[in-house]
Amino acid sequence: MKKATLLLLSVASLTLASCAPKYTAATAKPASELSCAEIKDEQVKLASIRAEAESKKGVSKENVLWALFFWPGAVVNEMDNRDVIAKVDARDAELTKASTAKGCK
Repeated sequence: MKKATLLLLSVASLTLASCAPKYTAATAKPASELSCAEIKDEQVKLASIRAEAESKKGVSKENVLWALFFWPGAVVNEMDNRDVIAKVDARDAELTKASTAKGCK
């Protein structure tokens, strides 16, 4: 019984630790309403989120562990990471365009 509980706790902690970073642009303020400083701050945050998603995609320890315990989890994790990267890239392009339009340095 103890081994089963330990295994269950291990799988649960693996599941929580290996998920793709979360990002949604739906709640973000429109780029046209941001100041130059806010644009810069958001781009720094986006770079951090993108780096985290990049580190968790492909042959990462998270995907290997997912594959060992629950192979569909590796596929879903990979798709989630790619989705986050695409959303971050789209938002960054939007911010870059707004930054150029405002004449930010």
